[in-house]
Amino acid sequence: MNQYYISSSQSRRVEKMNKMEEEQVFDVCIIGAGPAGLATLSALQSPYSLDSNISDSQKERAVKSLKQQQGKKMSPQERRICVIDPSNGWLSSWKSNFERLEIQFLRSPALAHPDMFDPHALLSYAVQHGREDELLESGCGDIKKLLALGQSQIGLWKLPSTKLFVDFCLDLAKELHHTFVGNTTVVSIKKNSRDVFELGLSNGKVVQAESVVLATGAVGKPIVPVGIQDCPCLRHWTQAPKTIDENDPARCNLPVVVVGGGLTAVQVALNELRRAKASLNSPSVILVSNRPLVEKHFDIDIAWFDLRTTNKCIADFYHNPMEARKQALRQARRGGSVPPLYMKELFEAEQNGRLLCLVGEIERSCNDDLNPSRGASICIHHRDTTRPRDGRNNPVTEPISAVSSYQVKELILACGIQPDCERLNSLTGMIQSKWPTRIESGHPCVTQDLRWRENMNLFVVGALGSLNIGPDAGNLMGIRRAAQIVASTLGSRNWLRESVLVNPFEALNWSDDDDDDDSTVEGEEEEKERQSLEKSFLETSDMSDTAEESMSSSDFSLE
Repeated sequence: MNQYYISSSQSRRVEKMNKMEEEQVFDVCIIGAGPAGLATLSALQSPYSLDSNISDSQKERAVKSLKQQQGKKMSPQERRICVIDPSNGWLSSWKSNFERLEIQFLRSPALAHPDMFDPHALLSYAVQHGREDELLESGCGDIKKLLALGQSQIGLWKLPSTKLFVDFCLDLAKELHHTFVGNTTVVSIKKNSRDVFELGLSNGKVVQAESVVLATGAVGKPIVPVGIQDCPCLRHWTQAPKTIDENDPARCNLPVVVVGGGLTAVQVALNELRRAKASLNSPSVILVSNRPLVEKHFDIDIAWFDLRTTNKCIADFYHNPMEARKQALRQARRGGSVPPLYMKELFEAEQNGRLLCLVGEIERSCNDDLNPSRGASICIHHRDTTRPRDGRNNPVTEPISAVSSYQVKELILACGIQPDCERLNSLTGMIQSKWPTRIESGHPCVTQDLRWRENMNLFVVGALGSLNIGPDAGNLMGIRRAAQIVASTLGSRNWLRESVLVNPFEALNWSDDDDDDDSTVEGEEEEKERQSLEKSFLETSDMSDTAEESMSSSDFSLE
């Protein structure tokens, strides 16, 4: 983890709410302590960033130069920032979901993380802590068009373990000076006579801030297929399982139905398989999706991750009219996708007879006479799964419609959410009622610099910025880009801009004849230092034994 986030004169501790005076006005208040909030905090507090488009050798020289100038003109004024979250710490919701579904590795590669200083930070963290074994090969390194980037050679396309990612984020948060306001939610928001935001909290406190950043994640309601909306045995995957009488074999031996066709649905299905008792007569889990599962490394096209094409993707998206942007968002997701690693595990479970994957629609049976406490009877209109399949589990003939009836223990919903930033009782709904803005497909039409409205210091980072950022707005790469935009808009990085525009070589201690050969540059510096030492000793007329030992020691240290 880099050490240049805050000036050496500042404390690294994170202040708690009981030390905060209500009269204090923060420069920025970040609502949300997930990856989006952490990336925003990092972008606001990091005095500089290493752009991904410069070479590795240039980055190394920049680090050396900026380290030397730390505490001088290169150190920005630290902002007073608070972070508000319903939990008592960073990434609590992420950690809870990881544990609930027993997720071992992230889907995003090691180059996607909240540290805004160095794109290699997560990889470096793993190496420094001897945790390289927690980086899993994603298979992206075998994609021919990505080989020229060189990122696969150093491990940036590997997938970090959830434990590694969480530890990395928690250590990053410790280095960033801020006030954490936990175990509370924002229940009101307004502006006072000084044009300062006043945030009323559920614990009775009031937080004042010049600017506010919404980093709350996606806002909306779960998508529920029409045929099962009134099913009493239906629950969302984030909800705790309903109590089941373990002494009732009639229900305990029934299968569980998971509804959805994306990664979350697959993770839920596999987790239910791990919990279920093995049955020789029928599958333990039935996974139902409205279309065949799509195998993809990431949830969006890999062009959004490729440094050579990312800017084109961003420009093409941003210059589209609004209707085209909404269509692009729908097409980019297409109902979700599943990485090859999970598809392999699904196929093996299906081959073993423990899992049944169906493509179709569910409806409750009209002759459902089961007691809700003992399960449900459903009908699934699906494609015929009894026909021969190829090695990738794809039917070798055209699909044939079929109808199957099942008695099931429960239905678990994992169909994603329908964006709705005007949702009743939501923070964004409260903001929309007070400061209305245009809404399209449930997303706010934020400005180019991610403001809720023009000339208003209320920003969004994450899925709320989808209509401006693009289809990756909700994942870690899009979050990084949004955090940079907000930080630049708030002037966190303007302190360096003028000097760089005047003389970038002086700002980064580069000469106009520098090339990318670090060994040449370092060799020249060592030679100059050696010549300087030799000259100083030659000018000494009377060299004592002590001086000779010093000369020998100096020569040794320079080799």
